[in-house]
Amino acid sequence: MEFRAKVQKFIKRKWGDICRRSHYVLMGIPFILVIGGIVLSVASVVRINQVLDGQPLQYAAERFESKSLQYRYLSVLGPGEILGDGSAPRKMENGLDIEKVTQIHDQLDLTESSTSTSKSKDGKKPDEIVNLWKDCYSAVASYPAQGFLDKTPTGSVEKCEVVGVGGAYNVVHPFRYESGGFLPDENGDRYTIVLNTQLAWNLFRSYEILGAFVEIQGTMYQVVGVVNEGTDTIAETTGVTQPRAYIQFPQLAYLANGSLSPESTIEMEGAVKVEDLAVTCYEVLLTDPINEIACNDLTKALSDTIGYSEDTSSLLVINNTDRFHVLRLYKKYFPLKNSYPGGEGIPVPYYERSARLAEQYVVFWAEALICGIVLIIAGSCNIYAIFHGRHTKHEKEEELEEEHDISYLD
Repeated sequence: MEFRAKVQKFIKRKWGDICRRSHYVLMGIPFILVIGGIVLSVASVVRINQVLDGQPLQYAAERFESKSLQYRYLSVLGPGEILGDGSAPRKMENGLDIEKVTQIHDQLDLTESSTSTSKSKDGKKPDEIVNLWKDCYSAVASYPAQGFLDKTPTGSVEKCEVVGVGGAYNVVHPFRYESGGFLPDENGDRYTIVLNTQLAWNLFRSYEILGAFVEIQGTMYQVVGVVNEGTDTIAETTGVTQPRAYIQFPQLAYLANGSLSPESTIEMEGAVKVEDLAVTCYEVLLTDPINEIACNDLTKALSDTIGYSEDTSSLLVINNTDRFHVLRLYKKYFPLKNSYPGGEGIPVPYYERSARLAEQYVVFWAEALICGIVLIIAGSCNIYAIFHGRHTKHEKEEELEEEHDISYLD
């Protein structure tokens, strides 16, 4: 019987040791949860900030606003007839063109003129409007390009985006310049060009290339600036880093006519004119004294000038300001659905593609941040229970044994 009691005591002690060690391991899990939650939360916050920092265009309104008046950045995407020769898309009845953009501009100008005399967001009349409203428009073509430096051919590319721009494009788009500046604000008859860093490097292996020339469709353009459009993961994924050049919008019509000079196409039958081109993207910075009233102003201008209707129109109106706000992202992506209904057949600019992917990144890392916070809370609750909760069964048995041993010695 004594041997049997010793065996039982030995097994009980060993089992207690195993349970005790398991208990210590389990006690460490809450600390691991807290550490993991902190790491995940910090990484999520850092990554979200990196993504947002890579979208400076989406904060154009914040850069433009004054102390007394808020602004809102909106864009309108429209369809165009795509041709196989890479030239700019032609206008369509349900899309935008120069004439329609002019009408919209005039209507918005009337609206903004009345807004400038009204009260601001805080109910006070602005003492001074530091910045007036601005708009711009663009369309994209695709052509080969050849660089020339001192009349000597340099590099070439088989394909690059050629963006024809008009209006206050450089004001709306906060470019970072490696050298030079943007296109001169003239009527579109200047043969000047701005390159992004990728195209500048492909053609000249340098960014300091002011005064060099680029040949597109037999037309020579003088380089007046080099812009850096970003090099992060989102930029590479959405085509931001592809070779790209900027010219004045009327030049797209000249390029569409091949090597013919603009003068020779004025009276030529069948020649492409500026009025024939589609405007695939119209962007505007409007005053927003009452939250989102600028959206109503733009919608009304579209309705009054070209008969826009949200339910039937092929145009896609995008409210860029606060597009990364938590509530807007939640409404857009939850429950799972098509976040951008409509818009079929509409060319999407590279910066809009980048912003849409950035939204998905922000949603993903926001979910990761929530998971990190949940881990921190769960781990903290368990740690609190460990230090302030009741003792385990094995701890109680150990205490009883120690008390028994002490009483036996006494």
